[in-house]
Amino acid sequence: MNFTGIDLAGTAKHATGFCILTVLDFEGDKFAETKILSTDKEIIEETKKANPVVIAIDAPLSSGNRKCDYDLKIYGALPLSLKSMEILAERGIKISNELKTEKFNVIEVFATATAKILGFHNKSRTAEQKELIKVIKGIDKRLLKKDEIDAVFCAITAYLYYFGKATEVGDERGKVLIPKI
Repeated sequence: MNFTGIDLAGTAKHATGFCILTVLDFEGDKFAETKILSTDKEIIEETKKANPVVIAIDAPLSSGNRKCDYDLKIYGALPLSLKSMEILAERGIKISNELKTEKFNVIEVFATATAKILGFHNKSRTAEQKELIKVIKGIDKRLLKKDEIDAVFCAITAYLYYFGKATEVGDERGKVLIPKI
């Protein structure tokens, strides 16, 4: 089964990280394929092609003052009151609504929180990637872009959520899934 992780950029001018994580079961090997996408159409088409059981997007999927953003501040979450976060939320809501219309299961995640909770977080992309390669097959040997690494963490959160190993942070105004600790 496939899980898709999307580290969404605020606009198509910037790189959106995309990951397809493939697993047979919870204990089995995990295989990841990453790439960089840009346009909404590209993101939606690649996601549909992957046909994931869960899509995890690192972007606000609701707007306004949200408890989840306050709760995740300890992991570095930014408030939606910032203009760049408002723009990201608009794009995230638009893409998630289109995917939900296609009957996909879409969740909001925070890649940095996942990396920190699981003990992978490192300011060095190289170090993070080396640690990921130890537990996930198929990750390129080339140095991945930060957006691709974050997309892997999004996909890992989707996988954990599917197998009941994630928890919700927030309330009815917005919920973010993070790994259970």
